[in-house]
Amino acid sequence: RRTWLRGRDNIHKRYLIHVAGYNLGLIMRLLTGAGTPRAFQDRLSACLAAVILPNGSPMMLLIVVAGDQTPAIAISLEPDPLD
Repeated sequence: RRTWLRGRDNIHKRYLIHVAGYNLGLIMRLLTGAGTPRAFQDRLSACLAAVILPNGSPMMLLIVVAGDQTPAIAISLEPDPLD
């Protein structure tokens, strides 16, 4: 590979930095499932929606997408029928 660095020591330092970055990517992939910070950021997303139902009670929906898993939770608050 062509390099602009002169001297064996400087070229060795350059390759050490490359190897360290590669190893860091492997460790991140092992711990989080993503090899780069941007990939980790893109893997996780969430959506929150709130609506008012026809009976006047609010309903909230939370959807979280992480990789190939998509859990969701829906919460509906209805007025007390005894009031």
